[in-house]
Amino acid sequence: MTTLNPARTGLTHYTLGLPVVLVLLLAATQADFRSPQNLLNFSGQIGALLIVAVGQLFVTLVAGIDLSVGSVMSLASAFAATQSDPLAAVAMATALGVAVGTVNGMGVAFAGVHPLVMTLSTATFLQGLAYVVLPIPGGSIAPAMTAAATGEAAGIPAPLLWCAAAALAASIVLRRTRFGAHLFAVGGHPRSAYLNGVRVKSVVVGAYVWCSVAAAWAGLFLAARVAAGDPALGASYALESVAAVALGGVQLTGGVGSVAGVVAGVLSLGLMTNGLNLFGVSPFMRGVLTGVLLLAAVSLQRRHIVGM
Repeated sequence: MTTLNPARTGLTHYTLGLPVVLVLLLAATQADFRSPQNLLNFSGQIGALLIVAVGQLFVTLVAGIDLSVGSVMSLASAFAATQSDPLAAVAMATALGVAVGTVNGMGVAFAGVHPLVMTLSTATFLQGLAYVVLPIPGGSIAPAMTAAATGEAAGIPAPLLWCAAAALAASIVLRRTRFGAHLFAVGGHPRSAYLNGVRVKSVVVGAYVWCSVAAAWAGLFLAARVAAGDPALGASYALESVAAVALGGVQLTGGVGSVAGVVAGVLSLGLMTNGLNLFGVSPFMRGVLTGVLLLAAVSLQRRHIVGM
């Protein structure tokens, strides 16, 4: 049984039900889970992942994948840690996202490079550049940026506002703009989209630009939250962002997905990580669990959809 037009959104009761089950399980077994401090920490923990996963959604809708998002986050954090002016840090990170997204998109759409190869190559280059800019973790984050990531407005924690802003912006683009409609058209059937006047290659480039800009902003948010830059800050986010969209019912061959599904996937991953912490399980199990969940999510997609 499905809901919310699963043929377009990928949402099912299983997708939406998993985070609900996890909340009930943790609330029943861990008293600390219900504490206000843990809930505040949880919102901060999922903030960066939600922002970058929403960007990954745009690429996945056109049947792509972006493995460079983690390196973009790391380099953006390095920029933030080496700039005393927060506006300069934001401008540099945004320009980074636009440049990387354009290069990735041009490589995939015009040069015909496979998305995995293109974005992995970009990731390797950017990771090295991040170490050049900031060889070791540290630096100084502008107080205004730290306040924007850790403070509150009208009693609402800043991380929740960041999450809401990312989800709202993506929803508006996907549901209210021509570009959003073209993303679904290109991912669903690129040849048909082309015959109907859609500039397929331009749409693909635009999707990668959105993804990289989101990753850059996620890097700024995470650096501001920890009040330091780190050249390896985004190392785990490439896999986690893909796992989040897959858990959210987004089809990896394009044309099917939704912001609501991504939010559900991020919540599921975040709750599992939070639960591991509360149960005292080694944090290294997070990567193991993420890999298992990604494999399970892809395996449960219909074979003719994922191309197997």
